[in-house]
Order: sequence, then C-alpha cells, then structure tokens
Amino acid sequence: MASKLIRCRERPSEAGFVVAVVALIAVVLAVTGGEASASHVGCGDTITADTTLDSDLLNCPNNGILIGADGITLDLNGHVIDGNGAPTAGCDAEVEFCDTGVGNEHDRVTIKGGRVRDFGLGVFIFAARHNRLRRLSTFRNTFIGIVLIRSARSVVKRSSASRNGLTTDSPGMALFESHHNRIAHNRMVGNADVGLDVVGSDHNHILHNRLRRHPLDGIVIDGKYNEIARNRVIRNGGGILISKVGNFGRIVGNVVRRNYVRGSRFGGIGVDPVARRTRIRRNLVVRSGGDGIFVLNRRTKLTGNRAFRNGDLGIQAVRGVIDGGGNVARHNGDPRQCVNVICRS
Repeated sequence: MASKLIRCRERPSEAGFVVAVVALIAVVLAVTGGEASASHVGCGDTITADTTLDSDLLNCPNNGILIGADGITLDLNGHVIDGNGAPTAGCDAEVEFCDTGVGNEHDRVTIKGGRVRDFGLGVFIFAARHNRLRRLSTFRNTFIGIVLIRSARSVVKRSSASRNGLTTDSPGMALFESHHNRIAHNRMVGNADVGLDVVGSDHNHILHNRLRRHPLDGIVIDGKYNEIARNRVIRNGGGILISKVGNFGRIVGNVVRRNYVRGSRFGGIGVDPVARRTRIRRNLVVRSGGDGIFVLNRRTKLTGNRAFRNGDLGIQAVRGVIDGGGNVARHNGDPRQCVNVICRS
C-alpha cells in the first residue's frame, strides 16, 4: 500500500516547477508594450477597450496581448496568438510580464474564442476578480496552459489545455492561492505533470471536466472546501488526489462526488493523512492499477461509491474511517474487496 501511494503522490519535478511559478507570483506585473486600438493589435500590445482580433498573431518574440483596463473583452475571434517557442531574453520577470500569451491583472475581464500556443504561460490571470475565460485552447506552452494566481470569483469554461509543460513537467491548468472560482466543462489532455493542480486554493468548484493521459494525477487538490464533481478522469497516472502540495494552510472539508475515474495506473481516488473531513460520495472507479479508492485519514466519510475491477482493493481505508454506507466493490484484485469499510458485492 505504501509503495503504491508514494508512486501516485510523487511530484519529481515539483521543486523546479514551484521555483518557476514563485518567480511569476512575485512579479509586480507592470504592463508593457504600446497601447492598441480596438480595431487591430500586434504582438506585445496592451488593450484598454473591447477588442476583437482581425488576424492571427504569429511568432511573438515576447508577450502576445496584455490587458490594460477593467471591464473589457478580448475576443480572439477564432484566431491564434502564437509565441516563438523560445525564452525571452532580457525580460525582468520581477517588474513585467514575460513570454505570456494573454496576461491580465484587471477585474471583470472576458477572454474568449481562440488559441494560445508556444509561450512560457498561455493565459495568466494575476490578482484579479470576476474574470471570464471561455472557449480558449492552450497548447505547447513551456509551463502552464491556463493559470490563476491570487485570483477570485472567476470562471474558466469550455476551454482546453493540452501538451503544455513538456520540457518543464508542468500542469495543464492551475490555481494558486485562488478562491471561489469555477472550473467547468474543460478538457485537459497529455500535459506533462497533472491535468489540474489546485494549490492553496479554497471554495472552488471543479465540475464536468475531462482529464486524460497525464503521467501523474488527473486532479490534485490542496485547499479547503473545494467541490470536485462529475469529472471524467481517464488513463492518468493517478485519478483524483486530496494531498498536501505546499505550505498554504489546512486541507479540510473537500467534497469528491459523482466522478468517473477509469484506467489510472496507480490509485483511483486518494485522500492523504493530512486531509480532514473529506467526503467521498457516489463515485465510480474502474480498472485502476492499485486500489480503487484509498483513504489515509479516518475523518473521511465514504458513501455510495462503486469500485470495480481495480488491481488491488476496491476501497482501502484506515481503521476508524466514517462508513456512510452503500459502497459497492466487486471483481477487484484483492478478494477482500474492501478494508475498514463495508462493501456490497
């Protein structure tokens, strides 16, 4: 059991990745570039009015587009914002955006309808509230496709992140110290680390997302009172993990419900010892290489979950875990099916 859990939880590139992200968190984010009109923009421009792209932006040597005012909309209008795939020389990340496809630190901004590729970060929202990101495709960025840092009450919807972080072992999408956000109906495929990393972030709703083919977990949650519901997490290293990633406070009160987890190489749904009062409810976990559900904190409540054809136990729980009843396990590798919780076969 211990060896399986360690394999699921390992973040071999975490130190280097966190160093890179911390550098970005620390920026003052002084907006650079010339101001653009609402009719036409070029690479590195800052927009201060509603803007609809009229053409692709290709081979941008540094930033793509920067947002320079509250309450505006950037409509990519089906176009691509394309970086040159190389780090930006001579850019001071302590005072300005560097190598970012779309960068924003303003409130009530909408960014929608196009593709962002080959930058350091695809779409970067910093210390902003009430942003709306819709129908965006981010891929082949050096670090993260879409990242929110210290941002709140924003929505990322019907967007995608694929093949990001391939040389830096970074996730597809990430929230850092960001609260009360909604991440819904998105697709994350083939990113180099986890699909969605939620770190030091509370009261977020992670709903109806599809996450496939990540070497580590599909979703990692480090925070409190997050809801992870109705996601499809398929063929990742691990499925959904409630775990300590940074030193941002308690992990408590998270709800994992009605998710479909299939084909994880290690565990399907996992709860670390430090995660308190987690509720695991009405999930279906199928064909994980290890345990379908593994719970290492006894203040976790398991209710109405189904675990079928997993490589080891259907449900592996520590003694004293809260059994909410209605759990079902059958055709799992360990004939006991469940440990420390009652399961129907």
